[in-house]
Amino acid sequence: MKHRWPLVVILLLILALAFAGGFTVLWRFFIFLVALLLVMGVWSRRGLRGVSVQVKKTAGGRYIGDSLEEEFTITNNGRMPLSLVEAREDTELSGDKNSLSFNLAASGSQKWLTRHHFKRRGQYRVGVLDVKVTDPLGLFPANEHLGDLQYVTVFPVPLELPYFQVVPRQEPGQNLRRWFASESGPNASRVREYVSGDSLRHIHWQTTAHTGQLVVKEFDPDRSRFSFKEIWLVPDMSAETRAGEGDENTEEYSVTIAASLARKYIENEKKVGLIASGERSSMCLAANGNRQLLDILHALALMKADGKVPIDDLLTFQAERFAAGSVVIVIMPSDSRSIAATLRHAINRGVTVIVVLLDSMSFGGQTAAADPARSLMSAGFHVYVVRRGQDIPAALDSRWLSPFMPYVGERAIHVPS
Repeated sequence: MKHRWPLVVILLLILALAFAGGFTVLWRFFIFLVALLLVMGVWSRRGLRGVSVQVKKTAGGRYIGDSLEEEFTITNNGRMPLSLVEAREDTELSGDKNSLSFNLAASGSQKWLTRHHFKRRGQYRVGVLDVKVTDPLGLFPANEHLGDLQYVTVFPVPLELPYFQVVPRQEPGQNLRRWFASESGPNASRVREYVSGDSLRHIHWQTTAHTGQLVVKEFDPDRSRFSFKEIWLVPDMSAETRAGEGDENTEEYSVTIAASLARKYIENEKKVGLIASGERSSMCLAANGNRQLLDILHALALMKADGKVPIDDLLTFQAERFAAGSVVIVIMPSDSRSIAATLRHAINRGVTVIVVLLDSMSFGGQTAAADPARSLMSAGFHVYVVRRGQDIPAALDSRWLSPFMPYVGERAIHVPS
C-alpha cells in the first residue's frame, strides 16, 4: 500500500487541476490513469485465478537429521503472460530454495525443487505455496495460498542401547547389584531396613527384635520370571519439572530415551506401551510390531513438557494398567516429586520398576540427582542417572549399575536432539 500513496496524490492533484482549469488534456490524462489502474488490478487478480500448483514429494526421511524434497509445478492456465510471480512455501521448516521469483508465459509452467532439513521433532505443514502475482507496473499484487496441504511428522532419533537390560546380570551370593523384592524367588539371601509399602509377611522378626527396627527379608531373583509380559514407558512431561534451554533440556532427553527404549524392545519382539501427560495426554496401549513403534514415535514427536499432572499422580491414576510380570520404566527429572511410595505398591503387585533420573541441576534446575538417586536405591529400585551432555547409551549401561555409583562416568558427548 505504501507505494500507491504517491499515485493517489498525483491522481488527486490532476483531478483538482482539471476542475480548476477545465483543461481537456488533464481530464483525459486522469481518465487514462484510472483506466490503467483498473486494468492493472484486474490483470493481477485474473492472472492469479489461472495459476495452479501441483506437489510431488520426491524423497525424504522422517527423523531428525533427515531431509525432505518436494517438487512443485506452477502452471499458468490463463491466456495472459504473468510477470513478477513470487512463490514461497508456507511452512515452519527451514530449508534451501524455499522461495522463487519467475515469469510465466501464457499456458506455461515452472518446476521448482525444494529441500527441507529436519532439525527438531514435531509436526510441520508442507505442500502449500504462498503465490503472489503482480501486474506489469507492480502496483496491485495479489496473494493466494495454493497447493496440497499435508503434514509431516519428524520423529526423535532412537539411540542404540546395547548394554541396557531390564534385569542386569548378577553373580550369586552377597552382591550389591540385586534386583527388586518383587522378583523374589524361594531363597532369602539378606535383610534390609523396612520401607513403606513392603509386605509385612517379609518382615524378619528375629533381626527386628534384636535391632529394635523393622527389617525385611530380600530374596534372590527368580529368573524364571524374567520373561516379562510387557514394558511401559512413563516419561514425566509436567511443566513444573522441565529444565534446560534449546535442545539441551530434560524434555528432549526424556523423549530420546523413551524412543530408544521403545525401539530396543519392540525390535526384540516385546510388547511396549507409553503413558505421558504433557501438553496433551498420550496413551499407546502395550503392543508389539513395527506399527506400534511408529505410533510411539509419533506420540513422542508431538510431546511437550507443558503438562499439569505430576508424575506421582500420573502413576497413581494409571496403576491398574501395570499387570503383574510387566516392567515400568519411569523417566523423570530429579526435580520431580518423590515416587518411591507409589512405585513400592506396584512392586508389591509383581511389577518391575526402573527409574531413569535426569540430573535437573546439570540442566539448570534446582535439584541434583545424587540424593533422590540414593533415596530410590535405598528403597530397592534400580536407578540410572543421566546428566546434560552425557552419552546416553553409556549412562544406561547395566554393567555399571551399582547403588554406590549414582553417576555413570563422565564421558560427555553431544546428545542428538
